[in-house]
Amino acid sequence: MFTKSIAAAFALAASFGFTQTAAAADEAAQAGTATVIVYRADEAVGTRSMRIAVSANDNKFGKLSSDDVVVAAGPAGQYTLGTSMSGTRPLTLNLTAGNTYYVHAKLEMRGGRIEVTLEQVPEQVALGQQPELEGII
Repeated sequence: MFTKSIAAAFALAASFGFTQTAAAADEAAQAGTATVIVYRADEAVGTRSMRIAVSANDNKFGKLSSDDVVVAAGPAGQYTLGTSMSGTRPLTLNLTAGNTYYVHAKLEMRGGRIEVTLEQVPEQVALGQQPELEGII
């Protein structure tokens, strides 16, 4: 089952509205905001029951269950994404106003341990892995 969470802004920045129109990128650029979409897909049975918190600069902005998506908008700048799972390698993104960034949160079982990898991917890769992303913004 596909669910979507929307975070109003990264870190402690002022709230910005979330827009689901074709002009969203233009509006985001004018507002000085960027959009980050973090999603889970293609997981093993052993990781499907895991729910992880996602953060930017150590400020939680959403939780991801299997096949979930979190959409967050915030001011342009550098952000380091992480999760609540120990051992997650952080991902640093340099966000540009008006752009949308896709991040695949991969959970994998390795020798009885669960490892989380955050990977920035192109839009077409994200749509191939999580088709429900089509039209999300």
